[in-house]
Amino acid sequence: MHELSIAQALVEQVEAARLANGGGRVVSVEIRVGEWRQVVPEILKSYFDHLSKGTPMEAARLEIDHVAASARCGSCSEVFALDDIFLICPACGSRACELLTGGELDLVGLELDT
Repeated sequence: MHELSIAQALVEQVEAARLANGGGRVVSVEIRVGEWRQVVPEILKSYFDHLSKGTPMEAARLEIDHVAASARCGSCSEVFALDDIFLICPACGSRACELLTGGELDLVGLELDT
């Protein structure tokens, strides 16, 4: 499960950000995850909780903002929501499409109790 490696990287990023901002206890962590990342939120939260035990981020809330997938057609410039795993323009049928949203995996916020 790739959620474990994501949780490990997240814990490392949060710790680096915590230290860069004066330390203290981590109250909450906010991330943005695109639906094409295929992350199961409950599993990610479970790994995050497990990996943060005994650290200043133990008991921190992990808030996950979900980002829907969308794409733009390179042939006709149609912007469309992705309903399945195929990047095919619903307007012209072209496969020359680029993913606009849905691939995000970002740490966007951190609340510290200093």
